[in-house]
Amino acid sequence: MQAFANGCRVTDPDEGEVVEEGTRRYRRPVSRCAGAVHIAQTISVYARGQSPARVNPHGDEVQYVAAGNGWVRINGARYELSAGTAFYVPAGEVCIIGNDSDEELRIVSVACPEDDESHTVDDLVPAAGTGDLARRTMDERSARAIPAGEREFKLLIDRSFGCERVTQFIGVIPQSRAAQHRHTYEEAIYILEGEGVFRAGDESCEFRPGASIYLPIGAGHCLENPHRKPVRLLGVFYPSGSPAVSYRE
Repeated sequence: MQAFANGCRVTDPDEGEVVEEGTRRYRRPVSRCAGAVHIAQTISVYARGQSPARVNPHGDEVQYVAAGNGWVRINGARYELSAGTAFYVPAGEVCIIGNDSDEELRIVSVACPEDDESHTVDDLVPAAGTGDLARRTMDERSARAIPAGEREFKLLIDRSFGCERVTQFIGVIPQSRAAQHRHTYEEAIYILEGEGVFRAGDESCEFRPGASIYLPIGAGHCLENPHRKPVRLLGVFYPSGSPAVSYRE
């Protein structure tokens, strides 16, 4: 892990304690223990089978399938999952994640606020039919690409889903180096593809796929991509808004 003077942090993919819970193994690179205030990022890998039912009584959660296929039941309603699917679990709703194959299912989630009271429960929610499905998922491939200078982003989960606390998006960075800038929100980033350099003031470090980056509110930074291959990242920030809003240092 690289900690910066302004509170930014870059965590490598193989860092952090791994916790096992049934078919799920997870680690938490962004949390209050790592300097975050409102948000917590968790990287989970699901083996074949069904995870324990879990409920977060106070925190909304936005999740994204980084690899694999599976399904999720949210308050009894089942949704199919594949790489590139984002989904929203409102506070208080029961969530179960399943994987019917031997291929690992890797999911990146962000809770706001941090899920201190999240706990497993008996699965007493009856399965809902297809006519009862609330709007909970978004396929990245169906999201519109929005240009932002040399870069672009796709909105996934936001207020249009009833998610008032956070915004989840995919960002694409071509070979480029942005000027140092800051945001008026707190953000957790997960690198899906590509390699580059993270800079905060005079400090810098390299990042690679699977790395997590934490940005406090108002912290100056930039992500540089010196390579031809684009960097693809998953970002979630609080409070909800537009990922295109930034201020030059």
